[in-house]
Amino acid sequence: MSEPSGLTLRHVFTRIPGLRPLYRAARASWWRVKDIANDGYWRMKGALAISASAKRRVSEVWGQSAEGLDSGIEWKTKGWLGIDDVLWRYVFPRFQGKDWYHYIADRYCPTPRPLALSLCCGSGVHERDFITFGLCASAEGIDISPEAIAVCRRAAEEAGLADRLTYRVADVELAQLESGKYDIIVAWMALHHLRRLKRVFRQVRHALKPDGIFVVNEYVGPARFQLAPRQVELVNSALAGIPASLRRKLDGSLKETFAVASLREIIQHDPSEAVCSHRILPLLRREFSSLECIDYGGTLLNWALVDISQNFDSGDPDHRAVLDRLYAAEREVLASGEFSSDFTFIIARKG
Repeated sequence: MSEPSGLTLRHVFTRIPGLRPLYRAARASWWRVKDIANDGYWRMKGALAISASAKRRVSEVWGQSAEGLDSGIEWKTKGWLGIDDVLWRYVFPRFQGKDWYHYIADRYCPTPRPLALSLCCGSGVHERDFITFGLCASAEGIDISPEAIAVCRRAAEEAGLADRLTYRVADVELAQLESGKYDIIVAWMALHHLRRLKRVFRQVRHALKPDGIFVVNEYVGPARFQLAPRQVELVNSALAGIPASLRRKLDGSLKETFAVASLREIIQHDPSEAVCSHRILPLLRREFSSLECIDYGGTLLNWALVDISQNFDSGDPDHRAVLDRLYAAEREVLASGEFSSDFTFIIARKG
């Protein structure tokens, strides 16, 4: 019987017994080299300035996110901070038992300050809350997404605050802020989406009044969410202690384990995601001479509870017992010094 006309090297190597191991080893090496090169490409891409096309993708993502946050769906289904028990029994005790806004009001805003600015304002919830809780009399918000700004304006109208809230579309990394205009500038889970942090911080200093404050509530963990293997191991150990009934995602699938998303997946979904999160604290300390910094965890809790937080009922004693075990595990990790807090709250002043 004649050989097929399309004879390839693969046929030669796999049909000669002595060459088969060499073929398998060469093929495995090729795929390893390809994986290393692919990972290197995405690391290089992640280190570059965010391009115009990538910024359009960021705008699209955060327009969709603003719609989800405005409806309450995304916050409740994805965020560890969407669980009331996490806030009141784990996070807020670090703030003298007060929520974020009352803590700021009692320490820094005994009377409403005239004007606040919110960077990367998203759905506009924080500047609305700043007015509602008496932190400021009026506020402005800027965001790269026209869709997000539309959500902000609609929500301001519905809340009866349209005359006290002003919004505009702007790229925070490039925006020129007016000198000495603002009493408060707010960055709420915004800075880890910015690469040009030094420029942004200098604009903030330029735009603050002499007694103004910069309020930062932020993810400061590993850039691009590329957690160390040991941190992933600790997260999965914590996740294993959560009953299966509480590990159901919205699609009905079971969250078996936590795994770090690849750089490619993260960058393709949102090119700005955690782009320079590791640089936030060092640069803040360099650019602002006075900081109050309150670390509040998330090193295990954020990753263990992502996609399953909607299952937890703070009024259920069994659910609270599960959360208590998670709190204890995270406190132990942070106390050991092996890992630091992935989330922090900061009040910065110019001098």
